Amino acid sequence: MKSGLGVRPELFAAIEQSKPDFGFLEAHSENYFGESISRIKLLGLREHYPISLHGVGLSLGRADDLDHAHLRQLKALADEVDPLFVSEHLAWSAYSHRHLPDLLPLPLTDVALSVMCEHVDRMQMALGRSVLVENPSNYLVFDQLQIPEPEFLNELAQRTGCGLLVDVNNIHVSATNIGRDAREYIKSLDSRFVSQYHLAGYTEVQRTVGDVTETLLIDTHNKAVYPPVWDLFEFVLAEHGARPTLFEWDSDFPELSVLEAECLKADQRLSHYDCIVAHGAPKPVSVSTLPDTLKEEQSIFLDSVLNVATDLKSAQTTHQHRIWVYQNNVFAALQDFLAEVFPGTRGVVGSDFFKQMVQRYVQHMPPEQGNIHLYGSTFSDIVSSFEGLQGLPYLRDVIVYEWALHSAYYSRVSNALDPTGIAQEVLLQMPIQVNDSVRLVRSEFPVFEIQRQSLPGYTGDISIDLSESQDNILVYKVNHKVVSRILSTEQADFIEQLEKSENLLQAIEALQGSISATSLSSALAMVFECRLLTVVEENQAVLH
Repeated sequence: MKSGLGVRPELFAAIEQSKPDFGFLEAHSENYFGESISRIKLLGLREHYPISLHGVGLSLGRADDLDHAHLRQLKALADEVDPLFVSEHLAWSAYSHRHLPDLLPLPLTDVALSVMCEHVDRMQMALGRSVLVENPSNYLVFDQLQIPEPEFLNELAQRTGCGLLVDVNNIHVSATNIGRDAREYIKSLDSRFVSQYHLAGYTEVQRTVGDVTETLLIDTHNKAVYPPVWDLFEFVLAEHGARPTLFEWDSDFPELSVLEAECLKADQRLSHYDCIVAHGAPKPVSVSTLPDTLKEEQSIFLDSVLNVATDLKSAQTTHQHRIWVYQNNVFAALQDFLAEVFPGTRGVVGSDFFKQMVQRYVQHMPPEQGNIHLYGSTFSDIVSSFEGLQGLPYLRDVIVYEWALHSAYYSRVSNALDPTGIAQEVLLQMPIQVNDSVRLVRSEFPVFEIQRQSLPGYTGDISIDLSESQDNILVYKVNHKVVSRILSTEQADFIEQLEKSENLLQAIEALQGSISATSLSSALAMVFECRLLTVVEENQAVLH
């Protein structure tokens, strides 16, 4: 049995080139929602390796309903990938309209068990397959009667037919942080439900609270597996037998050879054990009415994270201050994400000021969905809340342009209109629309050059005259690549009119008299050349 590797877009090129001998690859599901080159490359790797999908955003433990749009995206991805496993976590990250990019702790009560059973059941029914649930890393314990976590997981699997993804690193991290016996935890798991293992590295952090300095292990997935975790892995194998095993490394990536070496260490240990007993089929779970207490607790927890509270009253007294772990995780994750989406903006204002912008934005407008790539559409609104940005009148347009680039990358482009062979009278009156990737950014400033010259690693001369030009930037996707193109005013006017029109004739007639026939012809040729139009679905028959 060969171990697998957590695959990330940063590793695609190296894996495609060398084709290492991995047993399988595992991808974070949400990174591949929507149409993108990353999704295409993942499907390409599917030709060489089994793929497992590991979710971090469905929020199975949330006190309200699951996000149905998220489930639909997950099902579409799973149907296309045909994964070895689909997994999620014993955790929550969303309640009501707020969704934080972290795995938040769930009080392990009877109510929480009912919530998890209902949501696992809905997930399995929606996907038409059994799923796995992973044990989380814990940093605090709630001040109420708890069901022991192994017993909770066993009961969850028994009621729903799901399997268990046993993260050995998380067992060690949690045992260290909250004083739990890792080996007793492992022995308490029911082998019938254990379906997969995870291995990873952690980061040791020391923090002083009052007169006490404590050491916490943070589940960072950016280091090699530590000896105590290897020891626990061998104990797990002795207790439960070999299972498909994954090594995770999610940031600060080393050479692929380093990751291969970690997988080889896992392979050597797996070779001494046999694989035993699989879990059963999904079982329907009856829906119950949920008390409001869990909803209130989750709302308070989200408030504590977003408002940077100094403690969490619902946690045990000695753990209340550890809310900082989740605050750090959430704000760091969103800062890193938004810095990737808005690199030019960060370059204009500087990293320290950008961090302030992100914190204010997150506090006032936290994410609403588990698909993090949908977050940031209103980031330009934050500009007006900072007095120090009044001297940067172009900044809002830079942000709008960078969001156009990001959103176009994940947009779906289908049914592109090819005018070849279509009679002119049919072409002009055919119901069309611009495709979903098209974005038109109009600015009084040279936004294209401002953004380009503000990117990390830019080494050319800085030469921007704010009065030099006014930009009309067309952003669109072709062959999975996002393209920016500077348009003339006439071309931009035509694109703008197309977005309002039902067919080409309507757009052309609306602009006659305000644009010369030559400019109109040039703009129309550009639209066809860039494949900006989509045939409305119900009118496909016109082409045949």
